[in-house]
Amino acid sequence: MLFARDGFDATTVEAIAERAEVSPRTFFRYFAAKEEVLDMGWAERRERLARLVREAPAVADDLAAAVAALEGIAVDFEAERHRVVLRAAAVASSSALRGRTADTLTAWEATLAEGLAARRGLDAPDEEAGVAAAVAVALWRWAIRRWAGPPADKAAADPVQPGGDAPSGVPLRELLQRATAHLTPPT
Repeated sequence: MLFARDGFDATTVEAIAERAEVSPRTFFRYFAAKEEVLDMGWAERRERLARLVREAPAVADDLAAAVAALEGIAVDFEAERHRVVLRAAAVASSSALRGRTADTLTAWEATLAEGLAARRGLDAPDEEAGVAAAVAVALWRWAIRRWAGPPADKAAADPVQPGGDAPSGVPLRELLQRATAHLTPPT
């Protein structure tokens, strides 16, 4: 909450500790730096992403398999919408956090590409796997920004709605599916 309200860079460890009703020394027993407070289990999510892409339906093409894996991650995010929205506000306030987020998404892209290649029996990602992974991550970025961003009505008092839906009432998974559908020409 402090990061979202005051900005990540302006929020001190002392302010975090005070809000948590602990000393700064206690804070550092649990966290090496304030960035760790915002860790949303990225390493575990990356492992889950690798598993989900391996488990995608065998008939799915690379893009469909990558998007299916990201839909599985979207379920996790939907369960934590309030936390995701607060983190998004903190990230928006800090170039360092934007860089860390970009690094995370780059790692997700590599994980997807490796998993897609493995699904086709390749030792390393080929161009098709790399492009599909990059497009899937771009779709994710669009969907998560729309889902966790401020409501269309900026005058709304609280952008955080109960449950896993965006202010517009659309689940993250559905936004990801909509974005993907824009890439498929109508029949």
